[in-house]
Amino acid sequence: MARPDCGLCDEAMTALRRLSRRTPLDIERVDVTRDAALLERYVVRVPVLVAGDAELDVAGIDDGAIGRWLDEVGD
Repeated sequence: MARPDCGLCDEAMTALRRLSRRTPLDIERVDVTRDAALLERYVVRVPVLVAGDAELDVAGIDDGAIGRWLDEVGD
């Protein structure tokens, strides 16, 4: 989940692209500002990674932590 003009969201996307070199990832960037329900749920939490039912707030988290979480959730 992301917002336009969000530097933290851009950093998270860059980290995911780096991680996708070792493990293929299906990455979809979802703009929370385009859906009122998503905006209400995520506006103060972005960037958030979602894999199935699992969610991870990734602001300030390094590639290693994101990679470990992805390994744990199986995506």
